[in-house]
Amino acid sequence: MTTTPPGWENILAPGETILWQGQPDPRVDWSELARPTTIFGMAFMAFALFLMTRPDAQPLGGLIFLPFLLLGAHLAIGRLFWDAYKRGRTHYTLSDRTAFVATDVMGKRDLRSIPLSPGMSLTLQEGTPGSVVFGVDEQVIPGRWQGSHSDGMYVPARTVRRPVGFLRVADARAAYGLMQQAIAALAPQPPAR
Repeated sequence: MTTTPPGWENILAPGETILWQGQPDPRVDWSELARPTTIFGMAFMAFALFLMTRPDAQPLGGLIFLPFLLLGAHLAIGRLFWDAYKRGRTHYTLSDRTAFVATDVMGKRDLRSIPLSPGMSLTLQEGTPGSVVFGVDEQVIPGRWQGSHSDGMYVPARTVRRPVGFLRVADARAAYGLMQQAIAALAPQPPAR
């Protein structure tokens, strides 16, 4: 256990102690290529390239499709580099009462604190790197009409779920063990007999 380091004075509660700090692996996760998003992005890119390079395309008219080409490139492979960039600017901290996830992406700083509580669900995902998952963020994307009401189509609402935790860390097992101990220490103690 360590004492309160500089910069944490107004964040930690009195007596709260930092148990562990870490950062996710910032390398590109090539396993994410095996997702439908990659195929969709490649199809989007191919279609945009086809429209841009048609023999009957106007010299500058083909540039209209450049945004579609770039979007397809992002969906196919660019998202992997963006995720790696975000991980390189993410830091995790575990105290004896709270889990913190701090990010500093393109000047936008965010510090999320998740209070530990007895009975809190923890999942250790083994691997190199591994993860300690202790929650799920759910974002509901509302349904909407795409196009006109007569010619368009309704895109139904959907829920996007993202894990919350210490994701892709080298010492996930150590963080998991410390978190289990911290949660156990918060449990009410039975009265002495």
